[in-house]
Amino acid sequence: MTSDLPGNLGRVLQTAGVLLLWAAVLLRARPAARHPGQRGLWLAVACAAAALTLHLEAVSAYAAALTGSPRAVGLVKNQAGIVSAGAILHFAVHTTGSRRRTGAVLATTAAVMAALLALAGLGSPHAPGHGPYPTLACPRCAAYWLLLVTVHVAACALCARVCWRYGRSGPHRSVNLGLTLLGWGSASAGLYWLAHYYLMAVEGRPGGVLRLVLSAHAVLCAAVLMVPTALQLRRAAGHARTVWRIWPLWRDLVEAVPHVALAGTRCRPLTLLRPQLPWRQLAYRKVIEVRDALLVLSHYTDPAVSRAARAHVARWGIPAERADAHVTACVLRGARAARLAGADPDPAAEVLAADREACGLAAETAVLLRLTEAYLSPCARAFDPAGTSGTGPAGDAGRTGSAGAPPPRTRMSETPTGPDERRGTASPPLP
Repeated sequence: MTSDLPGNLGRVLQTAGVLLLWAAVLLRARPAARHPGQRGLWLAVACAAAALTLHLEAVSAYAAALTGSPRAVGLVKNQAGIVSAGAILHFAVHTTGSRRRTGAVLATTAAVMAALLALAGLGSPHAPGHGPYPTLACPRCAAYWLLLVTVHVAACALCARVCWRYGRSGPHRSVNLGLTLLGWGSASAGLYWLAHYYLMAVEGRPGGVLRLVLSAHAVLCAAVLMVPTALQLRRAAGHARTVWRIWPLWRDLVEAVPHVALAGTRCRPLTLLRPQLPWRQLAYRKVIEVRDALLVLSHYTDPAVSRAARAHVARWGIPAERADAHVTACVLRGARAARLAGADPDPAAEVLAADREACGLAAETAVLLRLTEAYLSPCARAFDPAGTSGTGPAGDAGRTGSAGAPPPRTRMSETPTGPDERRGTASPPLP
Protein backbone atom coordinates (compact mmCIF):
# COMPACT_ATOMS: atom_id res chain seq x y z
CA MET A 1 0.00 0.00 0.00
CA THR A 2 2.93 2.29 0.73
CA SER A 3 4.31 1.86 -2.77
CA ASP A 4 1.00 3.02 -4.24
CA LEU A 5 0.89 6.16 -2.10
CA PRO A 6 2.04 8.55 -4.90
CA GLY A 7 -0.58 7.12 -7.24
CA ASN A 8 -3.37 7.45 -4.69
CA LEU A 9 -2.28 10.96 -3.79
CA GLY A 10 -2.20 11.88 -7.47
CA ARG A 11 -5.72 10.56 -7.98
CA VAL A 12 -7.04 12.49 -5.00
CA LEU A 13 -5.41 15.75 -6.04
CA GLN A 14 -6.49 15.30 -9.65
CA THR A 15 -10.09 14.77 -8.54
CA ALA A 16 -9.90 17.79 -6.23
CA GLY A 17 -8.55 19.95 -9.05
CA VAL A 18 -11.34 18.89 -11.40
CA LEU A 19 -13.99 19.59 -8.75
CA LEU A 20 -12.49 23.02 -8.11
CA LEU A 21 -12.52 23.70 -11.83
CA TRP A 22 -16.19 22.75 -12.15
CA ALA A 23 -17.02 24.94 -9.14
CA ALA A 24 -15.38 27.89 -10.87
CA VAL A 25 -17.25 27.11 -14.12
CA LEU A 26 -20.61 27.01 -12.35
CA LEU A 27 -19.88 30.10 -10.27
CA ARG A 28 -18.96 32.18 -13.31
CA ALA A 29 -21.73 30.87 -15.58
CA ARG A 30 -24.19 33.70 -14.88
CA PRO A 31 -21.64 36.55 -15.24
CA ALA A 32 -20.41 34.98 -18.48
CA ALA A 33 -23.97 34.87 -19.79
CA ARG A 34 -24.45 38.58 -18.99
CA HIS A 35 -21.10 39.83 -20.33
CA PRO A 36 -20.15 38.79 -23.87
CA GLY A 37 -16.50 39.59 -23.23
CA GLN A 38 -16.29 36.80 -20.65
CA ARG A 39 -18.00 34.08 -22.66
CA GLY A 40 -14.91 33.04 -24.63
CA LEU A 41 -12.87 32.36 -21.49
CA TRP A 42 -15.78 30.60 -19.82
CA LEU A 43 -16.32 28.31 -22.81
CA ALA A 44 -12.60 27.53 -23.02
CA VAL A 45 -12.38 26.63 -19.34
CA ALA A 46 -15.63 24.64 -19.52
CA CYS A 47 -14.12 22.58 -22.36
CA ALA A 48 -11.02 22.03 -20.26
CA ALA A 49 -13.18 20.91 -17.33
CA ALA A 50 -15.01 18.39 -19.52
CA ALA A 51 -11.75 17.02 -20.94
CA LEU A 52 -10.12 16.75 -17.50
CA THR A 53 -13.21 15.03 -16.12
CA LEU A 54 -12.87 12.29 -18.74
CA HIS A 55 -9.23 11.85 -17.68
CA LEU A 56 -10.35 10.73 -14.21
CA GLU A 57 -10.02 6.97 -13.96
CA ALA A 58 -13.29 6.56 -12.07
CA VAL A 59 -15.20 8.56 -14.69
CA SER A 60 -13.60 6.69 -17.58
CA ALA A 61 -14.38 3.33 -15.97
CA TYR A 62 -17.99 4.32 -15.31
CA ALA A 63 -18.46 5.61 -18.85
CA ALA A 64 -16.91 2.44 -20.28
CA ALA A 65 -19.22 0.26 -18.19
CA LEU A 66 -22.21 2.39 -19.17
CA THR A 67 -21.51 2.37 -22.90
CA GLY A 68 -19.87 -1.04 -23.12
CA SER A 69 -17.12 0.43 -25.33
CA PRO A 70 -13.90 1.52 -23.56
CA ARG A 71 -12.46 2.26 -26.99
CA ALA A 72 -15.17 4.81 -27.73
CA VAL A 73 -14.67 6.43 -24.32
CA GLY A 74 -10.95 6.79 -25.03
CA LEU A 75 -11.59 8.34 -28.42
CA VAL A 76 -14.12 10.80 -26.99
CA LYS A 77 -11.66 11.73 -24.23
CA ASN A 78 -8.95 12.53 -26.76
CA GLN A 79 -11.34 14.47 -28.98
CA ALA A 80 -12.47 16.50 -25.97
CA GLY A 81 -8.83 17.27 -25.21
CA ILE A 82 -8.32 18.62 -28.73
CA VAL A 83 -11.43 20.79 -28.40
CA SER A 84 -10.17 22.09 -25.05
CA ALA A 85 -6.71 22.91 -26.43
CA GLY A 86 -8.23 24.65 -29.44
CA ALA A 87 -10.68 26.63 -27.33
CA ILE A 88 -7.98 27.87 -24.94
CA LEU A 89 -5.67 28.80 -27.82
CA HIS A 90 -8.55 30.54 -29.61
CA PHE A 91 -9.28 32.62 -26.49
CA ALA A 92 -5.62 33.55 -26.02
CA VAL A 93 -5.20 34.60 -29.66
CA HIS A 94 -8.50 36.52 -29.66
CA THR A 95 -7.74 38.33 -26.39
CA THR A 96 -4.30 39.48 -27.46
CA GLY A 97 -5.70 41.17 -30.55
CA SER A 98 -4.73 38.65 -33.26
CA ARG A 99 -8.32 38.11 -34.34
CA ARG A 100 -7.38 37.33 -37.94
CA ARG A 101 -5.69 34.16 -36.72
CA THR A 102 -8.69 32.84 -34.81
CA GLY A 103 -10.16 31.36 -37.98
CA ALA A 104 -6.92 29.47 -38.57
CA VAL A 105 -7.08 28.08 -35.03
CA LEU A 106 -10.65 26.84 -35.53
CA ALA A 107 -9.84 25.30 -38.92
CA THR A 108 -6.76 23.55 -37.55
CA THR A 109 -8.72 22.18 -34.62
CA ALA A 110 -11.38 20.72 -36.90
CA ALA A 111 -8.76 19.24 -39.24
CA VAL A 112 -6.89 17.57 -36.36
CA MET A 113 -10.10 16.09 -34.96
CA ALA A 114 -10.98 14.66 -38.36
CA ALA A 115 -7.48 13.24 -38.84
CA LEU A 116 -7.55 11.59 -35.42
CA LEU A 117 -10.89 9.94 -36.14
CA ALA A 118 -9.57 8.66 -39.46
CA LEU A 119 -6.42 7.22 -37.88
CA ALA A 120 -8.41 5.68 -35.04
CA GLY A 121 -10.70 3.97 -37.53
CA LEU A 122 -7.80 2.62 -39.55
CA GLY A 123 -5.51 1.14 -36.99
CA SER A 124 -6.02 1.82 -33.30
CA PRO A 125 -5.62 -1.32 -31.19
CA HIS A 126 -8.70 -3.15 -30.00
CA ALA A 127 -7.38 -4.13 -26.60
CA PRO A 128 -10.23 -5.39 -24.38
CA GLY A 129 -10.90 -3.09 -21.43
CA HIS A 130 -8.84 -0.26 -22.83
CA GLY A 131 -9.22 2.58 -25.24
CA PRO A 132 -6.38 3.74 -27.44
CA TYR A 133 -3.13 3.82 -25.48
CA PRO A 134 0.33 5.23 -26.25
CA THR A 135 2.38 2.75 -28.25
CA LEU A 136 4.74 2.69 -31.22
CA ALA A 137 4.22 -1.01 -31.94
CA CYS A 138 1.59 -0.36 -34.60
CA PRO A 139 2.51 2.23 -37.25
CA ARG A 140 -1.05 3.56 -37.60
CA CYS A 141 -1.50 3.66 -33.83
CA ALA A 142 1.85 5.44 -33.56
CA ALA A 143 0.67 7.99 -36.11
CA TYR A 144 -2.48 8.55 -34.05
CA TRP A 145 -0.56 9.19 -30.86
CA LEU A 146 2.21 11.21 -32.45
CA LEU A 147 -0.37 13.52 -34.02
CA LEU A 148 -2.36 13.82 -30.78
CA VAL A 149 0.65 14.50 -28.55
CA THR A 150 2.38 16.83 -31.01
CA VAL A 151 -0.74 18.93 -31.49
CA HIS A 152 -1.20 19.24 -27.71
CA VAL A 153 2.44 20.18 -27.13
CA ALA A 154 2.45 22.71 -29.94
CA ALA A 155 -0.86 24.28 -28.88
CA CYS A 156 0.22 24.53 -25.23
CA ALA A 157 3.60 26.01 -26.14
CA LEU A 158 2.03 28.58 -28.48
CA CYS A 159 -0.65 29.50 -25.92
CA ALA A 160 1.92 29.89 -23.13
CA ARG A 161 4.13 32.07 -25.33
CA VAL A 162 1.26 34.34 -26.36
CA CYS A 163 -0.10 34.64 -22.81
CA TRP A 164 3.26 35.40 -21.20
CA ARG A 165 4.17 37.89 -23.89
CA TYR A 166 1.00 39.95 -23.62
CA GLY A 167 0.52 39.31 -19.90
CA ARG A 168 3.55 41.52 -19.18
CA SER A 169 2.59 44.45 -21.39
CA GLY A 170 -1.20 44.67 -21.36
CA PRO A 171 -2.94 47.85 -20.17
CA HIS A 172 -5.28 46.13 -17.73
CA ARG A 173 -3.99 44.43 -14.59
CA SER A 174 -6.85 41.94 -14.40
CA VAL A 175 -6.35 40.83 -18.01
CA ASN A 176 -2.59 40.61 -17.48
CA LEU A 177 -3.07 38.43 -14.41
CA GLY A 178 -5.51 36.18 -16.23
CA LEU A 179 -3.19 35.77 -19.22
CA THR A 180 -0.23 34.99 -16.97
CA LEU A 181 -2.16 32.31 -15.09
CA LEU A 182 -3.45 30.89 -18.37
CA GLY A 183 0.11 30.74 -19.65
CA TRP A 184 1.23 28.71 -16.65
CA GLY A 185 -1.81 26.47 -17.01
CA SER A 186 -0.94 25.84 -20.64
CA ALA A 187 2.67 25.15 -19.68
CA SER A 188 1.59 22.53 -17.14
CA ALA A 189 -0.64 20.86 -19.74
CA GLY A 190 2.22 20.94 -22.24
CA LEU A 191 4.48 19.24 -19.71
CA TYR A 192 1.86 16.52 -19.23
CA TRP A 193 1.66 15.84 -22.96
CA LEU A 194 5.39 16.13 -23.47
CA ALA A 195 5.84 13.19 -21.10
CA HIS A 196 3.71 11.10 -23.47
CA TYR A 197 6.63 10.86 -25.89
CA TYR A 198 8.39 8.79 -23.25
CA LEU A 199 5.20 6.84 -22.48
CA MET A 200 4.90 5.92 -26.16
CA ALA A 201 8.45 4.60 -26.17
CA VAL A 202 7.91 2.38 -23.12
CA GLU A 203 4.18 1.70 -23.75
CA GLY A 204 3.29 3.03 -20.31
CA ARG A 205 0.44 4.98 -18.81
CA PRO A 206 0.41 8.27 -16.86
CA GLY A 207 1.43 7.83 -13.22
CA GLY A 208 1.01 9.82 -10.03
CA VAL A 209 3.41 12.59 -11.01
CA LEU A 210 1.54 13.34 -14.24
CA ARG A 211 -1.73 13.34 -12.31
CA LEU A 212 -0.25 16.06 -10.10
CA VAL A 213 0.61 18.03 -13.23
CA LEU A 214 -2.99 17.70 -14.45
CA SER A 215 -4.31 18.82 -11.07
CA ALA A 216 -2.05 21.90 -11.28
CA HIS A 217 -3.46 22.59 -14.76
CA ALA A 218 -7.01 22.37 -13.39
CA VAL A 219 -6.25 24.70 -10.48
CA LEU A 220 -4.62 27.28 -12.74
CA CYS A 221 -7.55 27.19 -15.17
CA ALA A 222 -9.94 27.69 -12.26
CA ALA A 223 -7.82 30.61 -11.05
CA VAL A 224 -8.01 32.23 -14.50
CA LEU A 225 -11.77 32.03 -14.45
CA MET A 226 -11.99 33.38 -10.90
CA VAL A 227 -9.84 36.47 -11.48
CA PRO A 228 -12.89 38.80 -11.85
CA THR A 229 -14.48 37.33 -8.73
CA ALA A 230 -11.25 37.72 -6.77
CA LEU A 231 -10.97 41.37 -7.81
CA GLN A 232 -14.60 41.98 -6.85
CA LEU A 233 -14.00 40.43 -3.45
CA ARG A 234 -10.91 42.56 -2.99
CA ARG A 235 -12.81 45.74 -3.81
CA ALA A 236 -15.69 44.70 -1.55
CA ALA A 237 -13.26 44.03 1.29
CA GLY A 238 -11.78 47.50 0.78
CA HIS A 239 -15.21 49.11 0.96
CA ALA A 240 -16.09 47.09 4.07
CA ARG A 241 -12.83 48.18 5.67
CA THR A 242 -13.66 51.81 4.87
CA VAL A 243 -17.07 51.48 6.51
CA TRP A 244 -15.53 49.85 9.58
CA ARG A 245 -12.81 52.50 9.99
CA ILE A 246 -14.99 55.55 9.37
CA TRP A 247 -17.86 54.34 11.56
CA PRO A 248 -16.68 55.92 14.91
CA LEU A 249 -16.42 59.38 13.34
CA TRP A 250 -19.71 58.89 11.50
CA ARG A 251 -21.47 57.83 14.73
CA ASP A 252 -20.32 60.89 16.69
CA LEU A 253 -21.23 63.30 13.90
CA VAL A 254 -24.63 61.72 13.27
CA GLU A 255 -25.35 61.98 16.99
CA ALA A 256 -24.83 65.74 16.75
CA VAL A 257 -26.40 66.15 13.28
CA PRO A 258 -28.94 63.32 13.00
CA HIS A 259 -30.72 64.65 9.93
CA VAL A 260 -27.73 63.93 7.66
CA ALA A 261 -28.20 60.16 8.09
CA LEU A 262 -30.26 58.71 5.26
CA ALA A 263 -31.04 55.60 7.31
CA GLY A 264 -31.19 54.72 10.97
CA THR A 265 -28.04 54.19 12.98
CA ARG A 266 -26.93 50.62 13.66
CA CYS A 267 -24.15 49.13 15.73
CA ARG A 268 -20.76 48.72 14.11
CA PRO A 269 -20.72 44.90 13.67
CA LEU A 270 -24.32 44.79 12.44
CA THR A 271 -23.53 47.45 9.85
CA LEU A 272 -21.07 45.06 8.19
CA LEU A 273 -22.64 41.69 8.94
CA ARG A 274 -26.11 42.70 7.75
CA PRO A 275 -25.60 45.69 5.46
CA GLN A 276 -28.66 47.44 4.14
CA LEU A 277 -26.78 48.21 0.92
CA PRO A 278 -23.86 46.71 -0.96
CA TRP A 279 -20.61 47.63 0.76
CA ARG A 280 -19.59 49.93 -2.08
CA GLN A 281 -22.77 51.97 -1.81
CA LEU A 282 -22.62 51.82 1.98
CA ALA A 283 -19.09 53.24 2.02
CA TYR A 284 -20.16 55.97 -0.41
CA ARG A 285 -23.12 56.85 1.78
CA LYS A 286 -20.99 57.06 4.93
CA VAL A 287 -18.53 59.38 3.22
CA ILE A 288 -21.30 61.67 1.96
CA GLU A 289 -23.01 61.76 5.37
CA VAL A 290 -19.75 62.65 7.11
CA ARG A 291 -19.11 65.45 4.62
CA ASP A 292 -22.65 66.79 5.13
CA ALA A 293 -22.17 66.71 8.89
CA LEU A 294 -18.89 68.63 8.55
CA LEU A 295 -20.72 71.35 6.60
CA VAL A 296 -23.36 71.67 9.32
CA LEU A 297 -20.84 71.71 12.18
CA SER A 298 -18.83 74.41 10.39
CA HIS A 299 -21.40 76.91 11.72
CA TYR A 300 -20.44 76.00 15.29
CA THR A 301 -16.71 76.61 15.05
CA ASP A 302 -14.95 79.28 17.14
CA PRO A 303 -11.78 81.01 15.87
CA ALA A 304 -10.39 80.97 19.41
CA VAL A 305 -10.87 77.22 19.57
CA SER A 306 -9.08 76.90 16.23
CA ARG A 307 -6.04 78.78 17.54
CA ALA A 308 -6.01 76.78 20.74
CA ALA A 309 -6.34 73.54 18.78
CA ARG A 310 -3.29 74.36 16.69
CA ALA A 311 -1.26 75.21 19.79
CA HIS A 312 -2.50 72.02 21.45
CA VAL A 313 -1.41 69.89 18.49
CA ALA A 314 1.99 71.64 18.45
CA ARG A 315 2.50 70.83 22.14
CA TRP A 316 1.82 67.17 21.42
CA GLY A 317 4.56 67.14 18.80
CA ILE A 318 2.38 65.81 15.96
CA PRO A 319 4.38 65.53 12.69
CA ALA A 320 3.72 68.28 10.17
CA GLU A 321 2.14 65.95 7.60
CA ARG A 322 -0.53 64.95 10.12
CA ALA A 323 -0.87 68.23 12.01
CA ASP A 324 -3.70 69.69 9.89
CA ALA A 325 -5.82 66.55 10.32
CA HIS A 326 -5.34 66.66 14.10
CA VAL A 327 -6.15 70.38 14.25
CA THR A 328 -9.33 69.76 12.25
CA ALA A 329 -10.22 66.86 14.55
CA CYS A 330 -9.82 69.06 17.64
CA VAL A 331 -11.91 71.84 16.11
CA LEU A 332 -14.50 69.26 15.08
CA ARG A 333 -14.78 68.01 18.66
CA GLY A 334 -15.34 71.57 19.78
CA ALA A 335 -18.02 72.21 17.16
CA ARG A 336 -19.78 68.96 18.02
CA ALA A 337 -19.77 69.82 21.71
CA ALA A 338 -21.12 73.30 20.94
CA ARG A 339 -24.03 71.94 18.88
CA LEU A 340 -24.91 69.34 21.49
CA ALA A 341 -24.84 72.10 24.14
CA GLY A 342 -27.41 74.09 22.16
CA ALA A 343 -25.15 76.90 20.93
CA ASP A 344 -26.41 79.22 18.22
CA PRO A 345 -24.92 78.62 14.73
CA ASP A 346 -22.82 81.25 13.00
CA PRO A 347 -23.74 81.34 9.29
CA ALA A 348 -20.63 83.41 8.54
CA ALA A 349 -18.23 80.80 9.89
CA GLU A 350 -15.72 79.31 7.47
CA VAL A 351 -16.42 75.85 6.10
CA LEU A 352 -14.80 73.09 8.14
CA ALA A 353 -12.85 70.86 5.75
CA ALA A 354 -10.32 68.11 6.32
CA ASP A 355 -8.53 68.86 3.04
CA ARG A 356 -9.61 71.53 0.61
CA GLU A 357 -7.61 69.99 -2.24
CA ALA A 358 -9.31 66.56 -2.11
CA CYS A 359 -10.97 65.85 -5.44
CA GLY A 360 -12.92 62.69 -6.20
CA LEU A 361 -14.47 60.02 -4.06
CA ALA A 362 -11.25 58.08 -3.53
CA ALA A 363 -9.37 61.20 -2.42
CA GLU A 364 -12.18 62.31 -0.10
CA THR A 365 -12.38 58.83 1.41
CA ALA A 366 -8.64 58.83 2.12
CA VAL A 367 -8.88 62.29 3.71
CA LEU A 368 -11.79 61.28 5.94
CA LEU A 369 -9.99 58.12 7.01
CA ARG A 370 -7.03 60.25 8.10
CA LEU A 371 -9.44 62.58 9.88
CA THR A 372 -11.02 59.60 11.65
CA GLU A 373 -7.61 58.41 12.80
CA ALA A 374 -6.82 61.88 14.13
CA TYR A 375 -10.27 62.22 15.71
CA LEU A 376 -9.74 59.02 17.71
CA SER A 377 -6.15 59.83 18.66
CA PRO A 378 -5.18 60.64 22.27
CA CYS A 379 -4.24 64.14 21.13
CA ALA A 380 -7.77 64.96 19.95
CA ARG A 381 -9.37 63.20 22.91
CA ALA A 382 -7.27 65.27 25.31
CA PHE A 383 -8.31 68.56 23.73
CA ASP A 384 -10.76 70.48 25.91
CA PRO A 385 -12.66 73.05 23.85
CA ALA A 386 -14.48 74.33 26.93
CA GLY A 387 -11.18 75.30 28.49
CA THR A 388 -10.04 77.32 25.48
CA SER A 389 -13.15 78.99 24.05
CA GLY A 390 -14.17 82.51 24.88
CA THR A 391 -17.15 81.37 26.96
CA GLY A 392 -15.32 78.67 28.95
CA PRO A 393 -12.81 78.82 31.84
CA ALA A 394 -10.05 81.32 31.20
CA GLY A 395 -6.36 80.88 30.76
CA ASP A 396 -3.92 78.09 30.34
CA ALA A 397 -5.01 76.28 33.47
CA GLY A 398 -7.98 74.85 31.59
CA ARG A 399 -5.74 73.64 28.79
CA THR A 400 -2.89 72.13 30.75
CA GLY A 401 -4.51 70.93 33.92
CA SER A 402 -6.42 67.65 33.81
CA ALA A 403 -7.16 67.54 30.11
CA GLY A 404 -4.80 64.64 29.57
CA ALA A 405 -2.17 66.40 27.43
CA PRO A 406 1.50 65.53 27.85
CA PRO A 407 3.79 67.81 29.85
CA PRO A 408 4.11 71.19 28.05
CA ARG A 409 7.24 71.59 26.00
CA THR A 410 6.75 75.27 25.02
CA ARG A 411 6.12 78.49 26.90
CA MET A 412 2.56 79.10 27.99
CA SER A 413 2.66 82.51 26.34
CA GLU A 414 2.20 80.90 22.92
CA THR A 415 -1.57 81.14 23.28
CA PRO A 416 -3.90 83.83 24.64
CA THR A 417 -4.04 83.84 28.45
CA GLY A 418 -7.50 85.10 29.21
CA PRO A 419 -11.00 85.67 27.87
CA ASP A 420 -10.47 89.42 27.50
CA GLU A 421 -7.46 88.94 25.25
CA ARG A 422 -9.25 86.34 23.15
CA ARG A 423 -12.26 88.52 22.61
CA GLY A 424 -10.10 91.39 21.44
CA THR A 425 -8.20 89.36 18.85
CA ALA A 426 -9.25 89.32 15.21
CA SER A 427 -10.55 85.99 14.02
CA PRO A 428 -8.04 84.27 11.73
CA PRO A 429 -9.25 81.86 9.07
CA LEU A 430 -9.75 78.26 10.06
CA PRO A 431 -6.82 75.89 9.46
